[in-house]
Amino acid sequence: MADLVDDADEGAPEQRRGGILHAVALACAIALAIGGIGAAAWRAGVGRGIAPQQTVVPPAVAGTREGTLEPIDPFIANLADEDGHRYLKATLQVEFYDAVAPPEFHRRLPQARDMLLTLLSSKSFADVRSPQGKAVLREEIVNRLNTVLNEDAVKAIYFTEFIVQ
Repeated sequence: MADLVDDADEGAPEQRRGGILHAVALACAIALAIGGIGAAAWRAGVGRGIAPQQTVVPPAVAGTREGTLEPIDPFIANLADEDGHRYLKATLQVEFYDAVAPPEFHRRLPQARDMLLTLLSSKSFADVRSPQGKAVLREEIVNRLNTVLNEDAVKAIYFTEFIVQ
């Protein structure tokens, strides 16, 4: 019986050391997991407060109305860079002041496309890469389209695709 007690006492410190090492490893793993969860929550923005509610925009006020949108087939043009290896692909929609596109628009579309291709190919990459450059280009396109239509019919244009390569 005494031999059994001695064997149990000899194994006890080894179990305690193994138990302590396991406890330390477990505590490190838990701390690492909590840190990872905290980092993920911080990146996701959890705890920054309640997000502001989106405001509801009232329907259009009487006197303002939305015009019709007409798509134009995509444009592919060489840019006027010195090396000549950049291309622009742009797809746009034309918004008119009236609810119906002027009939002249469809009849004069080849002339409009020609003017716009000439305009796009006169631009360099530096001209069109910034948001300000795109805004200037929009204004120029609106002016050219109104010139082709011989009236102030085009309200705005919207790029639905704009790729420079």
